[in-house]
Amino acid sequence: MQSIIDSPRAALAVGAAIAAAVLVVWLVAAGADGLALTAYLVRLVHVLAAMVWIGLIVFVNFVQLVALGSADEAQRAFLHKAIVPSVAWWFRHASTVAVVTGVLLLLLSGYLLPALIYGTGVFMPAARVLLLWGGVIVALAMWMFVHMYIWPNMQVVLGMRAGDDLAKAAARGRVILFARLNLLLALPVVLAMVAAAHLF
Repeated sequence: MQSIIDSPRAALAVGAAIAAAVLVVWLVAAGADGLALTAYLVRLVHVLAAMVWIGLIVFVNFVQLVALGSADEAQRAFLHKAIVPSVAWWFRHASTVAVVTGVLLLLLSGYLLPALIYGTGVFMPAARVLLLWGGVIVALAMWMFVHMYIWPNMQVVLGMRAGDDLAKAAARGRVILFARLNLLLALPVVLAMVAAAHLF
């Protein structure tokens, strides 16, 4: 019990396990079929991961970068040690979980390789398909920004990769640029995904 109190990760894991167990028992008792249950659980994880990812995009842009920009060297060193690595860890992993579960959802929902899951094609309204695939493409670009630009440059800023002051300044500029691009694309992706699921 003490580890749950001391660690938010442990509390989150235990809470998620309890919620999932209760949900699975309830859905099985209610007679949900296996494919629908699997799709629901994958969607749940996808939404939670996307919430963390988008939440951290907002946090990084409106809180973390502002704090780092107004901090002196000692404060910046403290933030780089105490806050930034944890934010970067959650940011990277939430983006990956969101993308992987998104691909699984495309399979389970019949948007991708429907004959593999359902044995035949699945009808989807054209507007839904356009919205969904537009959101998917932009979300993949956001994921690429995280893993190909933000994280490698963040490693230089944090001193995890070699770089002099000039390299660190350039890396900091690239982190800010791609953090802003993630922020710029986040709302259109969310709107496209929610519209595809609920308007058609």
